[in-house]
Amino acid sequence: MRALVISDIHANIDALRAIDEPCDAVVCLGDIVDYGPEPAACIDYLRNLTVPLLRVRGNHDNAVAFRVDCACGEAFKHLSILTREYMWQVLDREQLEWIGEPGTSLMLESGGSSIYATHAAPSDNLFRYLTPETGDEDLASELKTAGADIVLTGHTHRPFIREIDGKVMVNVGSVGQPRDGIARASYAIIEGGQVELKRVDYDVAAAVAKLRALPLDPAAIGELVYILEHADTPPKNQGDDFLPQCKCI
Repeated sequence: MRALVISDIHANIDALRAIDEPCDAVVCLGDIVDYGPEPAACIDYLRNLTVPLLRVRGNHDNAVAFRVDCACGEAFKHLSILTREYMWQVLDREQLEWIGEPGTSLMLESGGSSIYATHAAPSDNLFRYLTPETGDEDLASELKTAGADIVLTGHTHRPFIREIDGKVMVNVGSVGQPRDGIARASYAIIEGGQVELKRVDYDVAAAVAKLRALPLDPAAIGELVYILEHADTPPKNQGDDFLPQCKCI
């Protein structure tokens, strides 16, 4: 089986549609909503796939569906709160129920290898951050908790693959809001027990134009635009000078 693994779409349909990979199934590690302009289009796209969709719930899906705190990093929390209110305005009841339906982890198999899939980490499915800087000892503990040959995660928007004692920890990065300095949609392909991280260009300008058209605070839109264009955290204390730079309207 050849599976496409995606995570952290964040209502960016332009990035999601840019991924053109033949596959037998799609594994979605959550966070379909928040931050981006088109949550309904992303939900509809996933629901209308012609191959099976296997998915887990991310912390932003959880927050939107159940109206609870997403517990994301402080640098992005105000943006998640602001856009979450927009999610509630544009998503209908059925769509909100759909994003809240899946569990927070699942087990798969590929080429004789067992695979544990979750949004954040085996020890904390919704909230723990595993980054490229996370130490081998911590990752080994997570691999032991999962009890699988391969662990698939997202959540941090920063992809990596690390092999430890014959087990493999993978962060597939973010489709719709990369934060590793590379403004290209990130995803993975898994086939025969092997995982490959991949990137693809998408129309960032189109996604930015849709953000600027949202009826939200211009300063917040400026920050969201910066994230898409630079694939990085907006500078702190940007003040009024940041708005012309991002051409927010």
